[in-house]
Amino acid sequence: MNKLIEIQQFAMEQMEKWGLIEENWTFVWDNKAVRRYGQCRYHKREIGVTKKLALINTIEESKDVVLHEIAHALTGRGHGHDAVWKRMCIKVGARPERCYKSKDRGGNVNTIKGKYMLINKDTGKVYRHYHRKPRHKNWDGVWLQGKKAETLGKLKVVSVANNNTDRSPYKIQA
Repeated sequence: MNKLIEIQQFAMEQMEKWGLIEENWTFVWDNKAVRRYGQCRYHKREIGVTKKLALINTIEESKDVVLHEIAHALTGRGHGHDAVWKRMCIKVGARPERCYKSKDRGGNVNTIKGKYMLINKDTGKVYRHYHRKPRHKNWDGVWLQGKKAETLGKLKVVSVANNNTDRSPYKIQA
């Protein structure tokens, strides 16, 4: 079975199980996002999952995101990631964690790297990735917190070299 179809079917089954379908909630694919994995839109009564991240991660990881968002829908506005929401996460079977942790930071979620990188001009060390080009133009007097000696006057934003649109992770067929 297609990965996206399986995730969508799981979402619909879980939304039905928890009574969200009868309250007119729907499941949607988020086709534009690249940083957030899921979203609960209370005003539209939608639970959304980012298609690009679902395609590069395991089905189990995406199912956990669905359950995470269902917990938001069930607790209602104003709870964010508080104790009430955490209890609901446990009840629906989701990990009661605020956000995913990317593999580069010791977690288990694959992420999409940004189109731009903040690097050290001298060493080439990459400090950050950006999906949009930073508005900041002059990096001469800028340093990173806790790394002033290593970064003062040495920062530069560069475009990712292999951003060929034919192979770009931003162009996904579904």
